[in-house]
Amino acid sequence: MNFFSKEKRLQRWANTRRKGLWRFILMNGVLGWGVTTAILWSIFMSMTSQNFDFKTRFPLALVIFPLGGIFWGYFVWRETEKLYQKQLSTE
Repeated sequence: MNFFSKEKRLQRWANTRRKGLWRFILMNGVLGWGVTTAILWSIFMSMTSQNFDFKTRFPLALVIFPLGGIFWGYFVWRETEKLYQKQLSTE
């Protein structure tokens, strides 16, 4: 189901891209995906694995997942920008 009109989605992305790539990567990739995933992964692993050392694995996860978030944020930015440019060229 499409909750937002095409114009609303284009305007939201226009606002996001005005703030810049690096802010998007930091907020959405590093913090939004990376830190959140590190926390959820650590909680899940501590509940399901008997030999999960939270004190050493959690800090490591807080480094590794946010680094992955840089790549995730860049990939999402690039793909969304392609779709945005395609929509603009068809109007």
